[in-house]
Amino acid sequence: MPILESDNFYLRKISLEDCNENYLGWMNDSEINQYLESRFITHTIDSLKNFVSSMNSSENNILFAIIDKESDKHIGNIKLGGIHPVHKYADIGLVIGDKNYWGRGIATNAISLVCKYAFDDLNLRKVFAGVYENNIGSIKAFKKCGFKKAYIKKDTYFFKGDFIDAFVFELYNKNLVD
Repeated sequence: MPILESDNFYLRKISLEDCNENYLGWMNDSEINQYLESRFITHTIDSLKNFVSSMNSSENNILFAIIDKESDKHIGNIKLGGIHPVHKYADIGLVIGDKNYWGRGIATNAISLVCKYAFDDLNLRKVFAGVYENNIGSIKAFKKCGFKKAYIKKDTYFFKGDFIDAFVFELYNKNLVD
């Protein structure tokens, strides 16, 4: 698995060594995980290790750790999942777990790197992302990367006592689509 790099961080395949108190803290922090489906359970180091092991043994999912170059600190994750080799699509999910890195363009750059990998190395035709309608940061990041809103799934996510819409964004591989 190649390492994907930007100026300030790099992506590498996540490892069991990443399953530590730092990562555990993000996953159990209600502000950090408010837009993650995993927010409905209390995580443990063992549950993180089980998840990472399942991702690393999967043929259809790649979970990258987002690592700050200067400190070599694990600051988030981005997943290319549901990779379908016949239909040539996948979906993207991410979390910037370290709040000190919020608002610094890390998500946008990580999305760009994963899309480049999906298109250039995996030869996928399209990538998707499902986003809660009120997750403004993710919406901005995906739009900055060229994603377009494909459709809306009405009243899909239960969020703070109410059902809200899911926006589904997509980006096509310009080398494979006119």
